Amino acid sequence: MRWTWVRTAMALVVAAAIVQTSQPDTAEARVSPAAAGRSAIYGGGPFYQDGQGVMDVLRSSGFTTVILWSVHVHDNGDLYYNDHLVVKDGQYVGDAGWPARLRTLKQAPTSVDRIEVSVGAWGTPDWEAIDNLITRDGTGSGTVLYRNFLALKNATGADAINNDDEAHYDVDSTVTFARMANAMGYRNFTLAPYTAVSYWQGVKNGLGGLVDRVYLQAYAGGSGNDPAAWTRSLGMPVDPGLWSKNGSGCASGDSPAQVESKMRAWKSSAGIPGGFMWLYDDMKKCSAQGTAADYARAINTATTS
Repeated sequence: MRWTWVRTAMALVVAAAIVQTSQPDTAEARVSPAAAGRSAIYGGGPFYQDGQGVMDVLRSSGFTTVILWSVHVHDNGDLYYNDHLVVKDGQYVGDAGWPARLRTLKQAPTSVDRIEVSVGAWGTPDWEAIDNLITRDGTGSGTVLYRNFLALKNATGADAINNDDEAHYDVDSTVTFARMANAMGYRNFTLAPYTAVSYWQGVKNGLGGLVDRVYLQAYAGGSGNDPAAWTRSLGMPVDPGLWSKNGSGCASGDSPAQVESKMRAWKSSAGIPGGFMWLYDDMKKCSAQGTAADYARAINTATTS
């Protein structure tokens, strides 16, 4: 993702229970969840450093998937969550309280049923580092790449790895890595394309059903993307994403109403099963223009029949 261009309706008593239990210091957590749908939200630093309050905001938001953005892979195999070293030599070394906070995301009452860890970003060499580590060591259970991603899974409870490769685009190493991740317990591998369709076709063809979601960037560098065209290219429906209100004065990006309108149009033209929002960090800064619950409601309403 780029910085420069990221089940049934839950009863009101459910949302109230979250607030009474955790009492996060934010009005956003007091908004009742949206109707059931399939909606994902990317988030960066706040998901790591904002404590239990942000977890409770997400639990009551209506978003069904939380994507931890972004994991960076260094040449020696160390894993960083943004600027924080979290895994080294097969051991979790990050904030001792983070794993426990993440586990609460799926604890009832909650709208969240899935966690993904996103690897890569615009201008980072993460997938090149993965390629080099596989070439050097392979993907056996004793390799640093295997041990570190297993430690990351155990710490985060992630269900899937999200591929946000925006530079390297090597099909063979990506497919090899995804199979390694699946062998250690990541159930799925998801894609986050905005360009380079042939690369994503190669990954999808190489992994088949292991790829169960495609988060198509439809903002900034991907603003011209057509979900229907990508659906035809990849042979599966895509979940398009939009950028929430952001920037100076929160003047850029889409409001919840605009998100709902665009998602409704894509539901009609491309049969999208869901959508995603980029970026929680901006929602936090621009909450007067739309909270996480507002954006989740927009996606869920537009994509639920």
